[in-house]
Amino acid sequence: MVAPVRVLQLATGGPLYGAERWILALMRNHEPGRVHSSVAVIADEPGAPLALLDEARKLGFDAHAIDAPGRFDRAAVGKLRALIERESIDVVHSHGYKADLLALLAVRGMRVRTVATPHGWSKDGGIKLRGYEWLDRQLFRWFDAVAPLSPDLELGLHSMRSLRPLLHTITNGVDLLEVDAVGEIPSDLALLRQRGPVIGYAGRLVAQKDVATLVRAVAAWERPDASLVILGEGNLGPDLHALAGALGIGGRTHFMGFRADRLAWMRGFDVFVLPSRIEGIPRCLMEAMALRVPVVASDIPGTRELVRHGETGLQFVPGDVEGLRACLEATSDEAGWARRTTAARERIESTFSARAMAAGYEKLFGELVSR
Repeated sequence: MVAPVRVLQLATGGPLYGAERWILALMRNHEPGRVHSSVAVIADEPGAPLALLDEARKLGFDAHAIDAPGRFDRAAVGKLRALIERESIDVVHSHGYKADLLALLAVRGMRVRTVATPHGWSKDGGIKLRGYEWLDRQLFRWFDAVAPLSPDLELGLHSMRSLRPLLHTITNGVDLLEVDAVGEIPSDLALLRQRGPVIGYAGRLVAQKDVATLVRAVAAWERPDASLVILGEGNLGPDLHALAGALGIGGRTHFMGFRADRLAWMRGFDVFVLPSRIEGIPRCLMEAMALRVPVVASDIPGTRELVRHGETGLQFVPGDVEGLRACLEATSDEAGWARRTTAARERIESTFSARAMAAGYEKLFGELVSR
């Protein structure tokens, strides 16, 4: 009997957002006989949350912290290398520029394969962040494989000729085991639903998500009984608070911060909106579709992979407040939305499940190790 491939997932610290939940979904959905998963989290800020590490341990996986304060810590390379040797790791699967660099340096001279998965690129992240992302794309050529989450992400990398033989697109997937285990909606949300429709968003509060367009659309919608619930954190939180107040909807816009029970909140939304200007294949949108919640999303490459306008949801031009407002008005069509939410769940089950995604990685890991 062939032993399972021993894979170490390597990521940086922080809250449980899309990339971190993606890693957990992948680990949960691997066949144990084919892949043995563990995770290492780079602790680059003293006292910063290591939510991925904590959640992985709750799920029964081996999880390790790699102390690496500051921009780069040479000692962290040795710590990771020692972990790889001690755990007899076959493949290091890294996520993000810091994890990618650390992985490449740690495995030098070892018979260990490397896989990098880009989860998307920033659009308005500033020169510094774009510089790090440019560096990350240059690092990819030294990996054994690069596995983008969507055809759009692959297309962006295909322009780098040296990367083409390394690219293996494995489509993003949602963990239906987690989705189907969601229980009752929170009592605070149930109270809001008694007043009127609840429009929801879940994700980071950063420029590329363009949550401001959602706030403006809700303010323009002639439904004073409607509430807007925003789950997540980010540097634009204070600006969005101020915008909601200036538009006169501060009293019915609820900023809930990071929520570990986000799926229970999402399950109670009357409509889930993703107004982003750039995405890979967004995990939150897949989760909403799997929960059979009506979805409205900006018409960008990442969301087009999921939402077929009029069939599985509705789309609007990015940044178009009036277009989004019209989509919100259309949510009153209960019969149409019953049909769309059923089709949306079927699309996730057939094409975007985490088990299908995990099977793709199992095949890739097996091929790399057998070389």
